[in-house]
Amino acid sequence: MTKVEELKTETLSGLLVRHRYEDVGYDTQDVFYADGAMLDSRIDERRSRSGMPLEYVYCTGKSIDWSKYGSANITTQKNIVNAFVINFETFQREGRGLYFYSDTKGSGKTMIACAVANEVLRTHDISVKFISVADYIELVKAKDDNSRERIKSILEAGLLILDDIGAQVENKEWITTALFRLIDRRYTNHDPTIFTSNVRMEDLKTDSRISERIYAVSVPIIMPEINVRRQIADKHTKEFVKTIMQE
Repeated sequence: MTKVEELKTETLSGLLVRHRYEDVGYDTQDVFYADGAMLDSRIDERRSRSGMPLEYVYCTGKSIDWSKYGSANITTQKNIVNAFVINFETFQREGRGLYFYSDTKGSGKTMIACAVANEVLRTHDISVKFISVADYIELVKAKDDNSRERIKSILEAGLLILDDIGAQVENKEWITTALFRLIDRRYTNHDPTIFTSNVRMEDLKTDSRISERIYAVSVPIIMPEINVRRQIADKHTKEFVKTIMQE
């Protein structure tokens, strides 16, 4: 006979299983099987330490309003996003990530990247980090103990969102070296990275070692050239004006 009991605490979520052998009257010790789900408290902790922008830190798959892209065919984009969440272990094993691209700023790249990462957090006990290329360069430049710790956490993150890759930065050797070390470390260790950019992968103006590694492990997601951020801002402005006019 097998007794199965669900167990949920602040730090554990899974099943306690005990086998009883009736013929000898012997019970095995309880064995805990994690169900793979992250508890809300753990998810919130990981989110708060991720570095995601405040406006996106609680975004999930339900936050993505694909209808805002109007008549644009976004079937492929949706399928790849869903596949990344559902088959994350496969992406993880291959060290593959995503590369969100659109020339238009405000097309939803960063928000969707954060939503995808938060969905992964719900079922995988990994660290997620978010940082823009410009901020990463500032971290490297700082050279203090706190910055070194943050750099270490970014290098070792189970999933990293590297925002705005390809943005114009100073063309200095130490910057190229810093970015190469980050990309190469994650490439070598098969750690998935989600990139967002206003530049196509093949057009990245950076050291070829960096662009080749990104190209080798990234699945491209080309977003429609639609400014979703402006649509949302217009909607909120109209709602705000409506509210104050009623007062």
